[in-house]
Amino acid sequence: MKSRTQKTLLLLLVCLFFSLTSHADESLSEKVKKLPDLPPKAAQELLYQLTISYISTASDTDHIAANKNILLAALEESNISTKKAFAYEIEALAAKKLRKMEEAKRYILLALKEAGEGKPQIARLLNILAFIETDLENYMGAMESYLMVGKIYQKNRDTARLVANYNNIADLYIKNNLYEEAINALNQATELATKHKDGVAPYFIYQNKATVYFYLQNLDSLQYYAKKTLSARKSFPYNIIAEHRLKYMELFLKKDTAVIDAIKLVANNYRDQDHIFTTIHLARAYLLFDKTREAKELILKLLSSPALKDPGYTRSILYDLLGDTYQKEKNFELSSRYYEKGMEQSLLNAENMMRTGSILTFLKYDEIKNKYVLAQENMKVKKNYFMLLMALALVLIVALFFLYRSARVKKKYNELMYNKLSKEISFMNSHEVRRYLSNIQGIIMVIQMSEDKKTAYVELEDALFDSAEHLDNSIRNIVNKLHDHTESSYRHTGSAYRHTG
Repeated sequence: MKSRTQKTLLLLLVCLFFSLTSHADESLSEKVKKLPDLPPKAAQELLYQLTISYISTASDTDHIAANKNILLAALEESNISTKKAFAYEIEALAAKKLRKMEEAKRYILLALKEAGEGKPQIARLLNILAFIETDLENYMGAMESYLMVGKIYQKNRDTARLVANYNNIADLYIKNNLYEEAINALNQATELATKHKDGVAPYFIYQNKATVYFYLQNLDSLQYYAKKTLSARKSFPYNIIAEHRLKYMELFLKKDTAVIDAIKLVANNYRDQDHIFTTIHLARAYLLFDKTREAKELILKLLSSPALKDPGYTRSILYDLLGDTYQKEKNFELSSRYYEKGMEQSLLNAENMMRTGSILTFLKYDEIKNKYVLAQENMKVKKNYFMLLMALALVLIVALFFLYRSARVKKKYNELMYNKLSKEISFMNSHEVRRYLSNIQGIIMVIQMSEDKKTAYVELEDALFDSAEHLDNSIRNIVNKLHDHTESSYRHTGSAYRHTG
């Protein structure tokens, strides 16, 4: 009897599910019926809004294919003139929603080709391309698209969209750990917004500034911009995800254990557009409170995801994070192995990006490499410790004392020199190398986007040569400091051993 009741209940639930599904599909089918009667511009606007509602921001992916087919059929019956371009755009958005990024990129490039220059939807298509390139971790390609979009908005004097474009550029800088550049882009967006007719900066500018200060571990600035975000949201459409994200960032910097549940609240919301980064934050939170098992499970799950590019920047971050996890567990061998994998992944990705003219991801290579070297040192120390225990019976107490003293002196000296060198090189990399590198990239992009490249090159040749010369000098200074550090370490090590002898 009980089994029959359960079967009946299950059947009712299945019927209810299909009824709701049918209702959802019927809702879209009913809405597109008016398209043939609308003028082209109004039809295009309605169809685009329906594409956003039923594909881009849909709460699930089960009906994406069916909804796409309904929209494509409605497009064919409408009075829209650029049907082919619009069809490719719908295909691209559907593929993006289903995380088929290469397919999405192929369709959006076809849409751009069909639309042609000067068409109103070009900026929108380039924006979609930038989002896809970002998901593919082709940050240089995304930046190029944003720069072209910015040029269109400047020409059209579209201040509101130009502000959003600067915000998107800042988001790209944040993903590459270029925080100073991100702040500059956000300041430009703020200046433009405050000069606009309402004089109010959108909440998402303050939200991104708060995010920058989260990564810089500046709690006071994070809290300041979090409050401004909540104040500014009254004047703009608002996503509750932003509020929850800022809350968990604040808890993270306070090292409050409630951060784990706060991050889960965001991670479990289907509207979270940065799900992978949210999950990485959750893994870092687990690691903060020594929950290494949970951190490893999350990281390994992400690494097995087909959504991650291989080689890719995010994958290198995950390997690096896995190295941190094993480092906490004092497993220096596995820690070293994953730091090495992170370094290899970062280098491979940098090489791939260099082929397309991008060098943003290359900036993280040295940081990962340093972690790998430190892990190797930890592993060697551990091995030497056991060898030392085995040799205790054979080594005289006096000799052991001097060896220990020599090792301590050498280690202390190397630590002091390494910290000094690390600060100097980090300062030069942040304030000199990146600045001149950004100048060169900007000049090259201006030349590439100019209608008369030869004239643009002649005008900018001196500036390009000057930036290249400064960049060369900065790199030479770094190399000289590394050389001096190596020579100094060698001399100190030699003198220490002579003293011991």
